[in-house]
Amino acid sequence: MAEKKITRKDLLKEPDEFLTSTSKAILYSREHPRQVLLVCALLLLCLATAVGIYSYISQREKQSNKHFQKTAAEYEAATLSNEPLTTEKLEKLFNEFDVVAMNYATLPAGEKALLYTGHILFNKKDYKGALERYKGMQSTSLVKKGLAPLVLYHIGRTLLALDDYEQAVLIFDQLSKDTNSPYRREAYASIARIYELMNKNKEAVQAYRQYLKIFPEAPDAAFVKSRIADLSKQG
Repeated sequence: MAEKKITRKDLLKEPDEFLTSTSKAILYSREHPRQVLLVCALLLLCLATAVGIYSYISQREKQSNKHFQKTAAEYEAATLSNEPLTTEKLEKLFNEFDVVAMNYATLPAGEKALLYTGHILFNKKDYKGALERYKGMQSTSLVKKGLAPLVLYHIGRTLLALDDYEQAVLIFDQLSKDTNSPYRREAYASIARIYELMNKNKEAVQAYRQYLKIFPEAPDAAFVKSRIADLSKQG
Protein backbone atom coordinates (compact mmCIF):
# COMPACT_ATOMS: atom_id res chain seq x y z
CA MET A 1 0.00 0.00 0.00
CA ALA A 2 1.44 3.38 -1.03
CA GLU A 3 2.32 5.82 1.69
CA LYS A 4 0.21 8.90 1.94
CA LYS A 5 2.01 11.95 0.63
CA ILE A 6 2.26 14.79 3.16
CA THR A 7 1.14 18.05 1.61
CA ARG A 8 2.23 21.61 2.47
CA LYS A 9 -1.23 22.14 3.94
CA ASP A 10 -0.70 19.21 6.29
CA LEU A 11 2.67 20.57 7.37
CA LEU A 12 1.17 23.93 8.18
CA LYS A 13 -1.36 22.22 10.42
CA GLU A 14 1.47 20.75 12.55
CA PRO A 15 2.28 22.76 15.69
CA ASP A 16 5.55 24.76 15.59
CA GLU A 17 7.89 23.23 18.22
CA PHE A 18 9.77 26.48 18.79
CA LEU A 19 6.62 28.49 19.32
CA THR A 20 5.15 25.77 21.52
CA SER A 21 8.30 25.64 23.71
CA THR A 22 8.42 29.43 23.91
CA SER A 23 4.81 29.62 24.93
CA LYS A 24 5.38 27.04 27.64
CA ALA A 25 8.40 28.97 28.93
CA ILE A 26 6.44 32.23 29.05
CA LEU A 27 3.56 30.53 30.81
CA TYR A 28 5.94 28.95 33.35
CA SER A 29 7.61 32.29 34.05
CA ARG A 30 4.24 33.90 34.69
CA GLU A 31 3.19 31.14 37.03
CA HIS A 32 6.56 30.82 38.82
CA PRO A 33 8.18 34.30 38.78
CA ARG A 34 10.31 33.69 41.88
CA GLN A 35 11.87 30.50 40.54
CA VAL A 36 12.68 32.21 37.24
CA LEU A 37 14.26 35.18 39.00
CA LEU A 38 16.30 32.82 41.17
CA VAL A 39 17.63 30.95 38.12
CA CYS A 40 18.52 34.24 36.38
CA ALA A 41 20.27 35.46 39.52
CA LEU A 42 22.29 32.24 39.77
CA LEU A 43 23.29 32.49 36.11
CA LEU A 44 24.42 36.09 36.60
CA LEU A 45 26.34 35.09 39.73
CA CYS A 46 28.13 32.29 37.84
CA LEU A 47 29.00 34.68 35.03
CA ALA A 48 30.29 37.31 37.45
CA THR A 49 32.36 34.66 39.28
CA ALA A 50 33.89 33.42 36.03
CA VAL A 51 34.77 36.98 34.99
CA GLY A 52 36.23 37.65 38.43
CA ILE A 53 38.38 34.51 38.37
CA TYR A 54 39.64 35.33 34.88
CA SER A 55 40.50 38.89 35.93
CA TYR A 56 42.27 37.64 39.05
CA ILE A 57 44.36 35.11 37.11
CA SER A 58 45.24 37.69 34.46
CA GLN A 59 46.27 40.19 37.12
CA ARG A 60 48.44 37.60 38.87
CA GLU A 61 50.12 36.69 35.60
CA LYS A 62 50.90 40.35 34.89
CA GLN A 63 52.27 40.88 38.40
CA SER A 64 54.38 37.73 38.31
CA ASN A 65 55.82 38.53 34.88
CA LYS A 66 56.63 42.08 35.92
CA HIS A 67 58.41 40.93 39.09
CA PHE A 68 60.30 38.17 37.29
CA GLN A 69 61.39 40.35 34.35
CA LYS A 70 62.71 42.99 36.73
CA THR A 71 64.76 40.50 38.74
CA ALA A 72 65.94 38.64 35.62
CA ALA A 73 67.21 41.92 34.14
CA GLU A 74 69.14 42.60 37.37
CA TYR A 75 70.59 39.09 37.25
CA GLU A 76 71.70 39.41 33.62
CA ALA A 77 73.23 42.83 34.28
CA ALA A 78 75.12 41.49 37.30
CA THR A 79 76.47 38.44 35.45
CA LEU A 80 77.58 40.50 32.44
CA SER A 81 79.16 43.25 34.54
CA ASN A 82 82.91 43.55 34.89
CA GLU A 83 82.46 43.88 38.62
CA PRO A 84 82.71 40.68 40.69
CA LEU A 85 79.42 39.01 41.58
CA THR A 86 79.57 39.19 45.36
CA THR A 87 77.88 36.82 47.79
CA GLU A 88 75.69 39.67 49.00
CA LYS A 89 74.50 40.41 45.47
CA LEU A 90 73.80 36.74 44.79
CA GLU A 91 71.87 36.48 48.05
CA LYS A 92 69.75 39.52 47.17
CA LEU A 93 68.95 38.15 43.72
CA PHE A 94 68.19 34.72 45.17
CA ASN A 95 65.71 36.17 47.65
CA GLU A 96 63.93 38.15 44.93
CA PHE A 97 63.65 35.13 42.64
CA ASP A 98 62.58 32.97 45.56
CA VAL A 99 59.68 35.31 46.36
CA VAL A 100 58.42 34.95 42.78
CA ALA A 101 58.94 31.18 42.86
CA MET A 102 56.95 30.78 46.07
CA ASN A 103 54.17 33.30 45.44
CA TYR A 104 53.56 32.26 41.83
CA ALA A 105 54.60 28.61 41.90
CA THR A 106 51.93 27.48 39.41
CA LEU A 107 52.57 30.26 36.89
CA PRO A 108 55.32 30.32 34.22
CA ALA A 109 57.06 33.26 35.90
CA GLY A 110 57.24 31.32 39.17
CA GLU A 111 58.64 28.26 37.41
CA LYS A 112 61.29 30.32 35.64
CA ALA A 113 62.19 31.97 38.94
CA LEU A 114 62.68 28.51 40.46
CA LEU A 115 65.17 27.71 37.69
CA TYR A 116 67.11 30.89 38.39
CA THR A 117 67.32 30.12 42.10
CA GLY A 118 69.03 26.88 41.09
CA HIS A 119 71.53 28.84 38.98
CA ILE A 120 72.32 31.19 41.85
CA LEU A 121 72.77 28.37 44.36
CA PHE A 122 75.11 26.65 41.90
CA ASN A 123 77.16 29.86 41.58
CA LYS A 124 77.32 30.02 45.39
CA LYS A 125 78.60 26.41 45.33
CA ASP A 126 75.56 25.25 47.25
CA TYR A 127 75.29 22.24 44.97
CA LYS A 128 72.84 20.28 47.11
CA GLY A 129 70.49 23.24 47.20
CA ALA A 130 70.86 23.76 43.47
CA LEU A 131 70.14 20.10 42.77
CA GLU A 132 66.95 20.29 44.82
CA ARG A 133 65.77 23.30 42.80
CA TYR A 134 66.62 21.72 39.46
CA LYS A 135 64.85 18.49 40.37
CA GLY A 136 61.85 20.56 41.41
CA MET A 137 61.75 21.91 37.86
CA GLN A 138 61.02 18.43 36.47
CA SER A 139 57.37 18.62 37.50
CA THR A 140 56.75 22.08 36.02
CA SER A 141 54.77 22.97 32.93
CA LEU A 142 57.90 24.52 31.38
CA VAL A 143 59.55 21.10 31.23
CA LYS A 144 56.48 19.68 29.53
CA LYS A 145 56.69 22.53 27.00
CA GLY A 146 60.30 21.82 25.98
CA LEU A 147 62.72 22.75 28.76
CA ALA A 148 63.42 19.15 29.77
CA PRO A 149 66.89 19.02 28.09
CA LEU A 150 67.94 22.25 29.80
CA VAL A 151 66.88 20.99 33.22
CA LEU A 152 68.54 17.60 32.69
CA TYR A 153 71.76 19.32 31.64
CA HIS A 154 71.86 21.36 34.85
CA ILE A 155 71.02 18.30 36.97
CA GLY A 156 73.91 16.39 35.39
CA ARG A 157 76.23 19.35 35.80
CA THR A 158 75.31 19.67 39.47
CA LEU A 159 75.74 15.94 40.13
CA LEU A 160 79.19 16.21 38.57
CA ALA A 161 80.02 19.11 40.91
CA LEU A 162 78.92 16.91 43.82
CA ASP A 163 81.29 14.16 42.58
CA ASP A 164 78.32 11.85 42.11
CA TYR A 165 79.84 10.44 38.95
CA GLU A 166 77.62 7.40 38.51
CA GLN A 167 74.40 9.39 38.67
CA ALA A 168 75.88 12.12 36.49
CA VAL A 169 76.75 9.55 33.79
CA LEU A 170 73.17 8.27 33.84
CA ILE A 171 71.79 11.77 33.36
CA PHE A 172 74.19 12.67 30.56
CA ASP A 173 73.57 9.30 28.90
CA GLN A 174 69.84 10.07 28.91
CA LEU A 175 70.55 13.50 27.49
CA SER A 176 72.85 12.13 24.78
CA LYS A 177 70.04 9.93 23.41
CA ASP A 178 67.82 12.93 22.71
CA THR A 179 68.65 13.75 19.08
CA ASN A 180 66.79 17.07 19.34
CA SER A 181 68.63 18.25 22.44
CA PRO A 182 70.96 21.26 22.03
CA TYR A 183 73.07 19.73 24.83
CA ARG A 184 73.71 16.41 23.10
CA ARG A 185 77.34 17.14 22.18
CA GLU A 186 78.06 18.42 25.68
CA ALA A 187 76.45 15.27 27.10
CA TYR A 188 78.78 12.96 25.14
CA ALA A 189 81.83 15.02 26.10
CA SER A 190 80.76 15.02 29.75
CA ILE A 191 80.42 11.24 29.82
CA ALA A 192 83.99 10.86 28.56
CA ARG A 193 85.35 13.38 31.08
CA ILE A 194 83.53 11.66 33.94
CA TYR A 195 85.03 8.30 33.00
CA GLU A 196 88.44 9.96 33.12
CA LEU A 197 87.69 11.27 36.60
CA MET A 198 86.67 7.74 37.61
CA ASN A 199 90.01 6.44 36.20
CA LYS A 200 88.09 4.27 33.73
CA ASN A 201 90.38 4.92 30.80
CA LYS A 202 88.93 2.20 28.57
CA GLU A 203 85.40 3.56 28.94
CA ALA A 204 86.67 7.10 28.48
CA VAL A 205 88.38 6.19 25.18
CA GLN A 206 85.21 4.51 23.95
CA ALA A 207 83.15 7.56 24.91
CA TYR A 208 85.57 9.93 23.16
CA ARG A 209 85.52 7.76 20.01
CA GLN A 210 81.74 7.78 20.07
CA TYR A 211 81.89 11.55 20.43
CA LEU A 212 84.06 11.90 17.32
CA LYS A 213 81.88 9.47 15.40
CA ILE A 214 78.79 11.56 15.99
CA PHE A 215 80.49 14.97 15.93
CA PRO A 216 83.49 14.60 13.57
CA GLU A 217 83.63 18.35 12.94
CA ALA A 218 83.41 19.34 16.60
CA PRO A 219 85.55 22.42 17.47
CA ASP A 220 87.45 20.37 20.08
CA ALA A 221 88.02 17.36 17.81
CA ALA A 222 91.82 17.79 17.91
CA PHE A 223 91.80 17.86 21.72
CA VAL A 224 89.59 14.76 21.85
CA LYS A 225 91.97 12.88 19.53
CA SER A 226 94.90 13.79 21.78
CA ARG A 227 92.98 12.55 24.83
CA ILE A 228 92.28 9.25 23.07
CA ALA A 229 96.00 8.87 22.30
CA ASP A 230 97.08 9.71 25.86
CA LEU A 231 94.52 7.46 27.52
CA SER A 232 95.30 4.58 25.17
CA LYS A 233 98.96 4.79 26.15
CA GLN A 234 98.06 4.72 29.82
CA GLY A 235 95.99 1.57 29.31
